[in-house]
Amino acid sequence: MVDFRILITGGGGLIGTASRNYFESRGWTVRTLDIKSSDLDGREIDYVGDLVEMDNLEGILQGVNGVLHLAAVSRVIDAELDKDECTRVNVYGTERLLKAASMAGCKWFIFGSSREVYGEPTIFPVSEEHGVNPINHYGHAKVLGENMVRNHCEANGIVQSILRFSNVYGHPRDHHTRLINAFIRQALLNRPLEIHGGGQIFDFTFIDDTVTAIFAAAEKLQVDCQNLPPMHILPGEPVGIEELAALIIEITESDSEVVHTPGRDYDVETFHGSPVRMQESLNFSCQTNIRIGLEQSIELFESEIQANGGLIQ
Repeated sequence: MVDFRILITGGGGLIGTASRNYFESRGWTVRTLDIKSSDLDGREIDYVGDLVEMDNLEGILQGVNGVLHLAAVSRVIDAELDKDECTRVNVYGTERLLKAASMAGCKWFIFGSSREVYGEPTIFPVSEEHGVNPINHYGHAKVLGENMVRNHCEANGIVQSILRFSNVYGHPRDHHTRLINAFIRQALLNRPLEIHGGGQIFDFTFIDDTVTAIFAAAEKLQVDCQNLPPMHILPGEPVGIEELAALIIEITESDSEVVHTPGRDYDVETFHGSPVRMQESLNFSCQTNIRIGLEQSIELFESEIQANGGLIQ
């Protein structure tokens, strides 16, 4: 029986909720920290507070083997609307957590980064060596976070892994405005699906694949005690946004139409990345293609609607 202990910051969000369940199912002891009091499944968060302001962060980390750091202003639009808050949480929060982790004797640290660090790539599929060139404040904050993690961990004898996520989806209680959740909700209501601009192409990663990869990275850090190179967590199967909307309308048998609105200058238009480094480093490939992932997500939405007496929340 393993006796590994992990702290998940941002434990109330989509990836945090699923990671807690996955790690616990493998026998790990999980502590969660979030500014919210419960996660997406309604489970209580262990430590509720603002990562930058809360007391006794070092005490919370005592006895913890490693950290999965997901706490962040996690939406590009929110970061653009309040850049100071994004910097406070995503940069200063990461800095404070790193210092507390080294003081508490943590052995490893996983940083949840993003495809947004690349900005608008010009060569596809994007490899991790492509070089970072963010076009929005969220991406800039993630680049600063990655650099802090590398530098602090090297200076303090902590092994680390930087995981760059791409459009993770798969829980009906995730933020209503995230693209797939917004499309599914609108389709179930037979309302228009709104596309900003149009022509965007992305990797969409089902939550089960995301957390399986995270767990594989944590196990390697725990057992091998060696740094992992920065890597994408994604299927490497680019999907056009119009194709995505059409699939959701088809699966839900919706009467929704697709409407286009003006694009936003801080939104990345195209990103699809190579999964090769993930496959080689973690011996893992994403298992859920976009159709299966959407079908499972829509089933969860429909179950949620039934539980709410037929109402879409």
